[in-house]
Amino acid sequence: MEEKVFFNFDGVTVSNSRFIVRSQTYAMQSVTSVKPGIVEPKHGLAILFLFIGFLLLIGEMLELYDAGVLLIAGAVAIVIGLVAWFIEKPRYSVILNTSAGEHHALISEKKQDIEHVLQALNQAIVSRG
Repeated sequence: MEEKVFFNFDGVTVSNSRFIVRSQTYAMQSVTSVKPGIVEPKHGLAILFLFIGFLLLIGEMLELYDAGVLLIAGAVAIVIGLVAWFIEKPRYSVILNTSAGEHHALISEKKQDIEHVLQALNQAIVSRG
């Protein structure tokens, strides 16, 4: 049977026999199903800056340092934390189900890219019969 390519872009190839993501190759015969996934941001850096900012504001209220330095530093840290929180976006993934379990085979910040790959994977699964 001749290999038919359903998708080939930016290091990702989907054919009726293989799914290649950069340097990782999956045999399509072992893929039982595919589905989209969402990888939520962890917000660790944002939480750290918010925590430090609030500690600095508490230090200002307790007058641990003069001239409002802690107030300014705390406000800046809180602003940085809030900006970091809202800048972090969820990422989207292709989840492959195989006999070995679930695998996040591809992760991207672009939902549309994942949708195109999922469509090609579904075509590949259907084409193998």
